[in-house]
Amino acid sequence: MDKKKQGIALFITLMVIASIMSIIAVSFSYLEKAQKDAGKTSAIIQGDLLYNNTVEILKRFFPAKSNNSDKLEILYSTPLPLNEPKSGFSLTISCQPLMRGVPISWLDDSFTKKVPQKTDLAKKILQNIMEQYEIEDPNQLEELIFKAISAKPLDNEEYRPRVRAKKGIISKEQFNRILVDYMFKTDDKKALTIPWDKYFTFTTVDNKTKIDGVYLSTEFISVAFDIPIEIVQSDWNPQEMTLVEFLKQNGISKPINKNIYSNKALNAMNCETTYTYKKNQYGFNFNYIDGRSGNFEFKEQ
Repeated sequence: MDKKKQGIALFITLMVIASIMSIIAVSFSYLEKAQKDAGKTSAIIQGDLLYNNTVEILKRFFPAKSNNSDKLEILYSTPLPLNEPKSGFSLTISCQPLMRGVPISWLDDSFTKKVPQKTDLAKKILQNIMEQYEIEDPNQLEELIFKAISAKPLDNEEYRPRVRAKKGIISKEQFNRILVDYMFKTDDKKALTIPWDKYFTFTTVDNKTKIDGVYLSTEFISVAFDIPIEIVQSDWNPQEMTLVEFLKQNGISKPINKNIYSNKALNAMNCETTYTYKKNQYGFNFNYIDGRSGNFEFKEQ
């Protein structure tokens, strides 16, 4: 065989080897991905089991329609760790008051027919926030929020869903999409910097829904009752005084609307759970309201 033929044979051999190596590399990459996906799937299943067990524990410790103020104070101040040395399993649960602001769905008066003052309060909070943070196009932002609450399709939707969306804004993620849509329409990024969850609550509501009259955010109190934020931050302490006492201390003697604010801490909380699975960190969030749970969201750390 002459040198030319030997060179061609060597070239073909090298091409075949290169092809085989590339196939092997792709196969290993798919195998690695499959292993990771399988691990994540197992972690999700594990998270679902932990979620169900966690909810059952909360039902046991915070019975519906009961006054659990003392236990809630402990839960809100201290994350609860759980460790199992033999398996290396660890779990941490931390919860915060859920109804510390006005439910944003109250902006739609169809949710507040029996207590129209709820809508008045929600509109006041929204207007004050947009003025305080100098939103450039408040009408546009307000329109987008109202459309989302009423489940009306947006103008830029290319199709209408066959199944009509439920009314209301029930999660912070849902509200964040509204803010992003507003930013693209107006190029106003300030709406994304507002701590909305300190003024509003994003959850399902019904005729009995109230704001937690004990665990209110300082930002909400300031806007709702027209008290300078500096005063609220320095003087408001729910463990030492009631909301009524605090308001009287600041010259507000008007009775609190008991249809809007609870007179005791509500069994309504947002909980975040983190856990380890095969040396990786995972977690999930959910809301717990008087024996019911919802808004489950799995997270990979």
